[in-house]
Amino acid sequence: MRREILFVGYTEDEAKSFIKNIVKDCLNEYKLQMGNEEQQLTIRQACKYLSVSAPTLRRYVQLGYIRRHDLGSKKKYFYLSELKEDIKSFSNLQ
Repeated sequence: MRREILFVGYTEDEAKSFIKNIVKDCLNEYKLQMGNEEQQLTIRQACKYLSVSAPTLRRYVQLGYIRRHDLGSKKKYFYLSELKEDIKSFSNLQ
């Protein structure tokens, strides 16, 4: 289903600029939150970091304990900073 957003009182260029600035601000804020630990890990690297097998890591992702990012059907990765946060949250549950 396609949705349309109307910017009443704005030109097309003004609306594009407005949206572009919002996206830039969100990306900059995200980068600041991630800090220097925005290192992407492959499944194998994440398994090694967590000291778990690939099936265990997949189960943690399915249960929502660990966040994973998918780029297409084959490219999957994890952020080191998110793994650290997820481990803390997971540890607090037990």
